Amino acid sequence: MAKTVAQVMTQDPITVTPQTPLSEAVKIIAEKRISGLPVVDEKGKLLGVISETDLMWQETGVEPPPYIMILDSVIYLQNPARHDKEIHKALGQTVGEVMSDKPINIKATQSLNWTLDKKQLLA
Repeated sequence: MAKTVAQVMTQDPITVTPQTPLSEAVKIIAEKRISGLPVVDEKGKLLGVISETDLMWQETGVEPPPYIMILDSVIYLQNPARHDKEIHKALGQTVGEVMSDKPINIKATQSLNWTLDKKQLLA
């Protein structure tokens, strides 16, 4: 019989809220030697995840998007709204400003094989 998610998941994970200072989240991740933390609201609803990858934005920053200047006008070749979000993420001070806000929910009863297949489809 295939293993289920419940057999390998952390039953009571350490969580943070969007208001948690980034310094506190970094400390938890480092001290507990984990790769990330679920971000929940006051009712425990999953809002997102903060991971080592999200925190790397703090170290690497953001490169400005390519643009061209025509007649003293700046024309961005990428979506400026996306760039604004990346800058905000790089400068964020709370978990809510840096977290990935599209968590994937998987039932504990799902098989690991199904979960891995689903992850590959979403990647």
